[in-house]
Order: sequence, then C-alpha cells, then structure tokens
Amino acid sequence: MTQDSPVGEEFEAFYERFRDPVLRAVFVASGDRQVAEDATAEAFVRACARWKRVSKHPTPVAWVIHTAMNLLRSGGRRRRLEAKRPASPSQPEEPEEPFDPGLLSLVRGLPLRQRQVLALRVLLDFSTEQTADALGIAPGTVTAHLHRALESLRTQLASDTQEVEP
Repeated sequence: MTQDSPVGEEFEAFYERFRDPVLRAVFVASGDRQVAEDATAEAFVRACARWKRVSKHPTPVAWVIHTAMNLLRSGGRRRRLEAKRPASPSQPEEPEEPFDPGLLSLVRGLPLRQRQVLALRVLLDFSTEQTADALGIAPGTVTAHLHRALESLRTQLASDTQEVEP
C-alpha cells in the first residue's frame, strides 16, 4: 500500500483522527505511557496491514482498541517477567502525565478490565455496545465494570476529601 493510493490516504486519515484518543484510552487502561505508546503503535500497524478488512469493520477504531487491549494483556505477562530483572542504571525519565497524577493513581489501582471500560466509555465516549465490541465482552459486563469502577473512584475520592478537611 503506497502513500499515494486511496487506501493509504484513507488509513492515514483514520490514523490522524484516532491516534491520540486511542493512545489516551490505552494509557489510562495500562497506567504506563511507554506501554500505551507501544501497544497503540502496534495496533495501528496491524490495522494498516489489514486495512482492507479492518476498514469494513462496523467501527474500525474498536478493532484497533481491541487489538491494543489484547497487546496490553499479553504484554503484561512479559513485563512481569522483565520486572524481576534489575533495571539498567540509565533509565530515561517518564514524560509528564497528561492527566491529574492523583486521579491517575486511583485509576491505576482499578482492575485492568475496569480501567479498559472506563477509558473507552469516558475518554473515547464509546457507547456500551461499542465498548463491548472493542473489548470482546457482553454489554452487561461493560455496564457492570463501569459501575464498579466509578463506585470505587467515588469512594476513594470521598475518603481522600474527608482526610484533607480540618
């Protein structure tokens, strides 16, 4: 697929439109900027390689999100193994987070599936059905995970607020 072909232009427009929102959603789901960037990039590479089929999907961005979330899951196993090895002395500094660090910390404490649902429903404004399709789960499961995630965040935020008051 060349850059000048209609398919190349179509994918390029798709990528430009959805790269940042997908990256934000994957970042919230993963809690790690580098991991999110890697999973997002790989998901878009796979979408590009299969663009003729992916472009016919009812929501191509859901296909990309589903792929990125699967990469997070499989990459999580690899990262746990790598975490057991000592870190190299010249680790680069983490870039500044695009979200409130306190809230991001609370979100990172949620189970993976709740983070994924929260990211898609809140950041990407996906419907329940789109979220279910992107994650390969039932719509009722999306609703349950979103409810649990929001309830957990409300409880934690309320307890943090009470601790701050004199």
